[in-house]
Amino acid sequence: MSYLKLSRFLLGVVLAAAGLLFWWHLPVSAEVPQQAGDEACRLCHSDTNEVVTLPTGDEVPVQVDMAVLAQSAHGNMAESPLACSDCHQTINDYQYPHTDVTATTLREFQLEKSAECQRCHVQPHLTSHPGPEAENGVACVDCHGGHDVAPAADWQQPGATATCANCHNRSGVDLVDEAALTAVIQNGLFTNQTDSNYCLSCHSQPGLQVTFANGDTKSATIDADAFHSSVHGVDSERPLNCTNCHENHQYPHEPVTAESARAYSLEMYPLCANCHEPKYDQALDSTHQAALEDGNLDAAVCTDCHGAHDTPVPNEPRERISHTCEKCHSTIFNEYATSVHGDALLTEGNSDVPTCIDCHGVHNIGDPTTNLFRIRSPELCAGCHADEELMGKYDISTQVFDTYVADFHGSTVAIFEHQDPTVETNKAVCYDCHGVHNIQKPDDPQAGIKNNLLATCQQCHPDASANFPDSWTSHFEPSPQHNPLVYYVNLFYNIVIPLTVGFFAFMVSTDVYRRIRLSLK
Repeated sequence: MSYLKLSRFLLGVVLAAAGLLFWWHLPVSAEVPQQAGDEACRLCHSDTNEVVTLPTGDEVPVQVDMAVLAQSAHGNMAESPLACSDCHQTINDYQYPHTDVTATTLREFQLEKSAECQRCHVQPHLTSHPGPEAENGVACVDCHGGHDVAPAADWQQPGATATCANCHNRSGVDLVDEAALTAVIQNGLFTNQTDSNYCLSCHSQPGLQVTFANGDTKSATIDADAFHSSVHGVDSERPLNCTNCHENHQYPHEPVTAESARAYSLEMYPLCANCHEPKYDQALDSTHQAALEDGNLDAAVCTDCHGAHDTPVPNEPRERISHTCEKCHSTIFNEYATSVHGDALLTEGNSDVPTCIDCHGVHNIGDPTTNLFRIRSPELCAGCHADEELMGKYDISTQVFDTYVADFHGSTVAIFEHQDPTVETNKAVCYDCHGVHNIQKPDDPQAGIKNNLLATCQQCHPDASANFPDSWTSHFEPSPQHNPLVYYVNLFYNIVIPLTVGFFAFMVSTDVYRRIRLSLK
């Protein structure tokens, strides 16, 4: 029984195979179009002189150079070759016989074919050209062709720029710099997004500049290495792209509307607030902002101190801080550079000495000419000179602030500050004797402090006699070494006064005790 079933099964397989073979060899009716295979396309289109004539009279050759196709980005020599039907896959158009071309103009035909590219290239690269809908729009086939598409690597070579130059010449659109095209392309012009590489592909080229309405010029060339190594560059903790600040700046750019180079800087610097809002707000309360609002357009803004595309770490090295201020305040810087503080910083690289911002602040720089700044200036000096650890490194007394507050000058200033810090006072503060930016060592013979103390006093006390300075004990507490007479007088009173007060307290208490005892008898 099992043998019979097997025989029937084998007979059925044989009959089915015979029927399939018979069907396969049946002639196909001419009424049904045949799907053209890749080989069929090549056989027809490699050897023909036919053309497609459009209603406008334009002719589109149908012959394809198979050798060129093979070497193209899509040919059989490519890493991922394409078949003809991969691009020509519309059912009604790319079977044989073909249906008629519906495009009425050559440009319409080119745009239809360019649309096919987007099936694979969903995010085509940026071209910096107007789109197909523009009057002089550019489509994929305008640059890349159809069957002779060059591999991406070939576009990095100088020969590829001939395609660009020929198209621009035909269109009457001048190239900015034809000789620089290869470098621009190699630097990243054809990226798929507007990033720093895209921007720097042009802006890293030398000689670029913007001319403003008033005749000012501003370089538009960016040092790519300086940009990448800046605090906003690729190696920073929070790298930025050009587009983080320059939004919607795809090429061609909108024309610059600023009248001058300075006006352009003033238009751009508020962008810093996008990331640095707290510091930007502090700067709005600074003396620089006040000057700007008063009409001084040269007053410093963010980019004047920090730079724009080459922003360094502002305090590395530390002397960079004072050199930044020098750009506007060169006269004051020259005084500071020769002072005991400036010389130590700029010559020795001493990080302990104050820079400009330690006294004046950073973003919220106040007006140093106000009464408030003058009255509170001793506190600035005390920030360093009352620090025992810091002053111990240089064998400098840390009692300068306390001794100043204890004497007539400091006591009076303290009273004024306590009552109203904005009230003017003519009492001496630290910088009246030591100078402001040109501070020297007290024992410097040219400093006019110790050796010329009388002259220093006579700045405020013109009638001071030769022994007038003798009343000052300097910035040391009286001791056997410093002002011994004052020290021993103080010591005498420190002993006698407590003993005297104690003696009278004892006398009073014993008298009270005696009176109480008498009253109880």
